[in-house]
Amino acid sequence: MIQPAEAKKIDARMNRLIGQIEGVRRMIHSNRPADEVVQQILASRQALSKIGMAVLKEGILNTPASQKNKIARMIEKVFGV
Repeated sequence: MIQPAEAKKIDARMNRLIGQIEGVRRMIHSNRPADEVVQQILASRQALSKIGMAVLKEGILNTPASQKNKIARMIEKVFGV
């Protein structure tokens, strides 16, 4: 469960990411150099990764200790361990 205050922060990050992705689309349609487009794609991937980590953190912080198996599965999914 994600707390409302954190959900608001994550939502703001998502909105910025959506803007980045739309910017990449505009760059492609305006024939910008590939290196510039790729740079923005990499920045978007990093932003998405940070969103994922924020969601994972909230999941871990808000999962009762009695559900340790659920936490372990979340970590396994994210880190492949």
